[in-house]
Amino acid sequence: MVGNEEAKATFLKRLKERRKQKAILLYGPAGVGKTTLVYAAAKDLKYSVIEMNASDARTGKIIKKIAGPVVSLTSLDEFFLDIEGTLLLFDEVDGIFGREDLGGVHAIVKIIKESHIPIIMTANNPNILKLRPITKASDLIKFREVRTPLIITLLEKICRTEGISAEREALESIAQNSQGDVRSAINDLQILCVGKNAIRKEDAQRLTARNKNLNVHQMLKGVFSATSPQKAWSILSNSIIKYDTLLLAIHDNLPHRYSDPENLAVAYEILSRADIFMGRIGKELWQLLPYVYELLAQSVAIAPKTYQPFNIIFPPIKFSLLNWRRRERNILANICAKIGLRCHVSKRMANRDFIPFLRVIFRKESEQALKIAKWLELDEKNLEYLRRSD
Repeated sequence: MVGNEEAKATFLKRLKERRKQKAILLYGPAGVGKTTLVYAAAKDLKYSVIEMNASDARTGKIIKKIAGPVVSLTSLDEFFLDIEGTLLLFDEVDGIFGREDLGGVHAIVKIIKESHIPIIMTANNPNILKLRPITKASDLIKFREVRTPLIITLLEKICRTEGISAEREALESIAQNSQGDVRSAINDLQILCVGKNAIRKEDAQRLTARNKNLNVHQMLKGVFSATSPQKAWSILSNSIIKYDTLLLAIHDNLPHRYSDPENLAVAYEILSRADIFMGRIGKELWQLLPYVYELLAQSVAIAPKTYQPFNIIFPPIKFSLLNWRRRERNILANICAKIGLRCHVSKRMANRDFIPFLRVIFRKESEQALKIAKWLELDEKNLEYLRRSD
């Protein structure tokens, strides 16, 4: 842990006090050590950690199922292992609560109120409206970007430990490029060290300057136009897109990137290996993530000189199809509800016994069809749906 000494001291003090009334929310930029601090403090204070991270489903039902027993029962580890207790960690709470996770926030708040063990959470941005119930029930500790001199000192220590000879100018470039993100600086150092034991200033110039304000399309465009796997890796490692979504986005754009079938085949072969690593990671083996980034970077930079600008596809086609099918189901449900209201049948019966006949009737704009449409109060979207072939 480097930097944020005041935040670190405040966290340790509150954790030692074992305050039950409120959880602790660590918030600040990515890569400054929030999650690392939780695990380091837990080890020093002899706590075991139960973690729910951003890859987990966060519906209220699942949260209660997993976290409920943890916060209400004394862990057997306290009797059989040399530990003081258990703490529950919700990592990246600001990046996981979409519509599909309705109820997750309220489930966490309820667990905070009922818990007999420390509850720790991390977030980049706690000022999201959905998180307001959580922030009200928590003590907030702010983390800031780590200063460049501290990052340089850390990189020098790593180089000494790993037997790497590094010019100070190179480490300064890495630190400045990270923009206060320690994790990114370490990742950049690692990629520059692959296959050699010395780093010079010229090596660090290969790094792509980080821009944390890049939107998704700009990020993907930068990745696909990268002139080397190293530059693509540097951009990918700073991506804010979820890992599965990133893999799908690259998958959908590869055919537009490579016109040569042989290059495309090689790219998909490499991408398939990245997918295998994602499967092995699951919810625990996150130490394999650098290999995913490395393979993704290789897949988009097989033939850098052949790059031609193209329109990036995002979100992935799979998501677009799911959204389209959801809209289709909603329209069908709306039609069946109108049929049920007029004909006094269930939606299921309306779909089974009425829809096939209405499809035939509305393929032609007859006077009879107009009367039926008016009687059922069908709108233009309903009619458009019924006029299409199955």
